[in-house]
Amino acid sequence: MDLVLATKNLDKIKEIKDALKKLKLRIFIFGDFPNFPDVEEDEDTLYGNALKKARTIAKFSGKLSLADDSGLEVEALGGVPGVFSSRFAGQEASYQDNNLKLLSLLQGVPLDKRKATIRCAIAISEGNKERVVEGVCKGIILPEMVGSNGFGYDPLFEPEGSGRSFAQMSLKEKEKISHRGKALRKAKEILEDWESRLVLGLTGNIGSGKSTVARMFQELGAEIIDADKVGHSLLEKKEVGESIVKNFGSSVLDKEGKIERRKLGKIVFRDKKRLEELNSIIHPLMFSEIKRKITFSQARIIIVDAAILLEAGWDSLVDKVLVVNASYKTRRKRIEKSGLLSPEEIKGIIKAQSSQDEKIQRADFLIENEEGIEESKRQVERIWSKFAARC
Repeated sequence: MDLVLATKNLDKIKEIKDALKKLKLRIFIFGDFPNFPDVEEDEDTLYGNALKKARTIAKFSGKLSLADDSGLEVEALGGVPGVFSSRFAGQEASYQDNNLKLLSLLQGVPLDKRKATIRCAIAISEGNKERVVEGVCKGIILPEMVGSNGFGYDPLFEPEGSGRSFAQMSLKEKEKISHRGKALRKAKEILEDWESRLVLGLTGNIGSGKSTVARMFQELGAEIIDADKVGHSLLEKKEVGESIVKNFGSSVLDKEGKIERRKLGKIVFRDKKRLEELNSIIHPLMFSEIKRKITFSQARIIIVDAAILLEAGWDSLVDKVLVVNASYKTRRKRIEKSGLLSPEEIKGIIKAQSSQDEKIQRADFLIENEEGIEESKRQVERIWSKFAARC
């Protein structure tokens, strides 16, 4: 497997290569490519910067890419420099410049008030398939630079219980306890299983029994990302609520001033244009949140449970599509039996979803959920055995 390191920092390259040397990887660096791009680190978080770099280089190279971003958080300075650690003393600052600025800001601060944390976020990207892990190391900032090894803030940072700065340690000693060493060990595990991890999209029209099938997969060991729950949590966000009220009016609010989904549903399921208006607000946010959950998941098999997986284009996030099927008569009977929706709401939801036949045509696996729980469970177990063997 090929891996491109998304950095031009030779010190980082040395540490990463050393940590991954036992894996069966062909590691490429910036010097192996003409016109290797510089990526601006303008995100608000370390993992945001790491993901941006990994995504950019994966797209540029057409290969699996790994990037990191690290930040020093000094308690006495309110968490500064954080995401700006590499350019603390300016855009072109040297390690020495950054260390001297830090010392000047901490001048006169006693040792017991110089607590600090270094974080490292590592992102791995291959198109839509992404993972992010973090490593954390706590310690103190020394009153002067000590040691000649390492790089960055290593001469000033003394990990808890070590009695030495990172710059006084060998690379092997540092790797055992450092932020980057911890993150790289997690990344190593991910890379070992990279080609065996699966993200499956589970879909089916209302009343098909999709949620029941999702629970079956969960019982077998899959992690479920429920799109409905993601959507509900987004409606709780202040900025989302404000946008919906602006577009649909305050009549969609309950007594506590929160979005009431039933009231909103009565508006949008009567009018296709209003439904499209709501979707334009909420669907991009749901896509981003589902993708974030996939990226940070530690599970080997993930199921994205989404009735509108195909309609919303979220199938781009998954490796395979599973469709749960049942006849229209059965689906209608199940919906009416639940008593949760009015006939008008049922009609509107069915109209908003693409036909079951369209979903079946795009399915990699079909689960017939017509003949009872036990038969559905047998189908789920057969499918699971194929995926579990691969993972």
